[in-house]
Order: sequence, then C-alpha cells, then structure tokens
Amino acid sequence: MNCLHCGAPVLINDVCSECGLKQEYLIKAWNTSLYYYNIGLSDAKIRNLTGAEEALKTSLRYNKANVDARNLLGLVYYETGQVIEALAEWVISSNYQPEENPAIRYLKLVQGNQNKLSAFDQAAKKYNLTLHYAQQKNYDLALIQLKRVLNDNPHFVKAYLVLALIYIEEGNTEKAKKALQRVLKIDRYHPMALHYMEELTKNEKQYASGSSWNSGYEEPDGFMSSEDEPDEEEMDEEETAKRKIREIIERGAAAEDINPDQNLEVGSYKEIKYGRHNILYLIAGLVIGIAAMFFLIMPEWIERSEDTDLKAAYSAELSGKNVTIATLQDHNDKLQEDINTLTAQMEAMEAENNEGDIEDAIMAGIQSYISGNKQEAITALGAIDWNSGDYSETTKTCIQTVVTGCEEELTSCRSAGMTAFSSEDYEEAIKQLRVFCNLKPDDVEARYHLAQAYENTGDIEAASQLYHDINERFPDSNYVTTDWQ
Repeated sequence: MNCLHCGAPVLINDVCSECGLKQEYLIKAWNTSLYYYNIGLSDAKIRNLTGAEEALKTSLRYNKANVDARNLLGLVYYETGQVIEALAEWVISSNYQPEENPAIRYLKLVQGNQNKLSAFDQAAKKYNLTLHYAQQKNYDLALIQLKRVLNDNPHFVKAYLVLALIYIEEGNTEKAKKALQRVLKIDRYHPMALHYMEELTKNEKQYASGSSWNSGYEEPDGFMSSEDEPDEEEMDEEETAKRKIREIIERGAAAEDINPDQNLEVGSYKEIKYGRHNILYLIAGLVIGIAAMFFLIMPEWIERSEDTDLKAAYSAELSGKNVTIATLQDHNDKLQEDINTLTAQMEAMEAENNEGDIEDAIMAGIQSYISGNKQEAITALGAIDWNSGDYSETTKTCIQTVVTGCEEELTSCRSAGMTAFSSEDYEEAIKQLRVFCNLKPDDVEARYHLAQAYENTGDIEAASQLYHDINERFPDSNYVTTDWQ
C-alpha cells in the first residue's frame, strides 16, 4: 500500500515511511473532502453559488488534490464573474492531473479567446477603480465605470452589488432592485443580495405605512390639498369643460365692473409672421453651428489625428528596433557559443600537441576570431593549405567552426578575387582566391580561376598542382583540363 499523501510505501503500523502520516487520518480527510464536495455540487445545481463556494473551499482544505472540487470551484468563480480566480483553480487542477482533466479544456476555451480574456482583465481593473470612486463618494464616475465593467463581464456579481449600493445611496430604489435581481438570477441565495433586498422592502413598507399617520392632522371634508389636486390631464372631458365655463363666467363678471362711460380705444391688431423669423433663426443656428465646428471641434480632431499618426510612427519605429535588438541578441548568443566552442577546442589542441608544435598562423587566426576580427582571422587561416597538411581532427574541427562563423567574409573574399581576375589583376586575384580556396577547398570554380591566375603570372608549378587537384577530385566537372601536362 502506498501513502495517499506522498505515494511512499506504508509501514505495518499504518504509518507512511516517508512523510510519517497515519493513513487512517488521511482516509478520513479524503472522505471529509468528498462529503463537502457533494454538498458543493448540490448547492451548485440549485444555483446556490455562494454556498457551493464555501463548501468547495472546505473540501479543498481537507484535500487540496481533490481535482473534481477544484474544477467545480473554478466553474463557480467563472459563473460569478471572477475569471482570474477560475483560471487559477484550473491551472492548479491541471498540474495535479495533467491527463483526462476537464480543467485543460476549460483553460483552452477561455485562454483561446484573447480578446475576451483581455476584456475580463480590463473589467477587473475598472472594478478596482470603481471602488476608489465609491470611497470618495464620486458616484457619477463610479456608475460610468460600473457600466463598462458589466458590459465586459455581464456575470460580475460583485459589480452588481456595488451598483445596487450606489443606487440605494442616491435613493433610486427601483434601479437598485433591478441590480439585486440580476445578482439573484446568477446566484439565487446570495446572502448580501437577499439582505439588501429585504432592507429595501422593509423601508418601502415603513414609508407606505408612515404616510397615513405621521402628520396627525385631518383635513375637513371637501378640502383638497395641492398635492392631491388633480391635473387637467387627469380630469375627464366633463370636468375640463366645467372648469372652462367657470373661467368664462368669471371673466364676464370682471368685464361688467368696467365703467361704460369710459372711452376705451381698441388697439389695431397685426398678425405676426413667424415664418420669416424662423428662417432667420435657422440661418443663425447654422452659422453658429459651423463656426463652433471649425473653432472648437476641428482643431481637436486635427490634433487627435496628428497624435494618432505620431503614435503609429513611434510604435512602428519601436517595433523595428525591438526586432533589431532581438536579431543582434541572437547573433551575439551565437558568437558567444562559437567562442566557447573554440576555447574548448583550443584547450584540446594544446593537450594533443604537448611539444607546442601548433602553427602560429592557426593560433593567430583563432584568437582574431574570438576577439571579433573575422577578416583578420580568415586572412591568417587562409594562408594554410589544409588539404596538404597533416592536422588532427580537433584542429580541423576548430578551423571549421571559424569558417562557419565567417561565411559572409569568405563570400566577400571570393567576389573580390573573381572581380580582380576579370580585371586581369592576377596578383590581387591570387591573394583573395588563395585565402578562399584554402578555407573552402570544394569550390571547383574558384580553384580553377586561381590556377589560371597562377598560370598568367608564370607560376606554372602552382598552377599545375591546382589543375591536377581539380582533375582528381572533380573528374565530372566542367573545369577538368585534359591538355595540361
């Protein structure tokens, strides 16, 4: 039998040989963890997410490797809008059980949509900013941030609770109830939401009952206060007609009080033409609107456009520099690796040549390469014909490392030699092509031109050796010379 905690063998006395834990206690802890997991599962099925969260946390306290409890706790967190906590639980679960674990599928679903994951992260940051605004009693900014949070994360229970508290503080009980109802729709038995809803209902009942006895004053029959007086919109047509008749009678009585002997001149009546004024108002409004657009909106728009272009240019430049830095870093790492390899190979070469018979040109070339002077390295090493010398495998490997690291310089050397040969500058051609051919002995074209350069300068012996070498090593090439003696 192996220990349930560490997997080590269990002794006869039922105690682990490695961690010293008694298996009876571990089995009891495991059963207790399963008991609380079943409670959490039952609560989750009836959407009692708060109760499920507490039960699952208790289950994990007894057995942190309970993968089922940890996966379900992550689902509860995700359903209540706590995405970061959910991801943390699923990551831990996947570490405990890397295969056949639903947590791996959950992680792929959430992390596969980077835009949605970024929205959850922004929602968490905005929620923290909302708490800061709420503590400062800046409820307008807090409401703006909360609406953005709930737009990014519609199941964020904590955000709904803060929204309800702000509405309660502002006296908007209807909107507060809607926010709490949204919480209870997600988490049916959330204790805080139920408490707030109960307090709101209790306050409304007290207000309704208190309005009938608080004043202690009874108005006489037929008296109507200004608050109870109906508006004209609430009257029926008959009541409205009665009121208009009463107003006409009152105006007639007031007219009879005027002395008939008084000579009252009736002023001339002239109808006002509102159409002409409306056109003037419209034109004036258009002029003011256009002026406001040019003087207020356009400068800001132009400035924003310039800022956007400038940011885009800076971003592109920064991206290019980052790529250059990464490339240089990789190149530097490669050079450092080559240097370490050459250093080790030089030590091996010294060990093989105890009498110190390593040629100075080899050592000089390798030292030049290590110090970063590649041109000097190939010049020193290119003075040696590696085909004719009897060198150890370690030396040849060391030289091949330098050749591999100096590909660009050797290509330039070959191009310079070919150009000099075309210009009939045979001395320069020999200088460049000899270095290249000694380090790249398999380039038959370069060896053939080097042989012709030797022939044109009168060095028949060197030319003959190269022609014979080409005939022997490259018999199928186009550079075989059959008429050479």
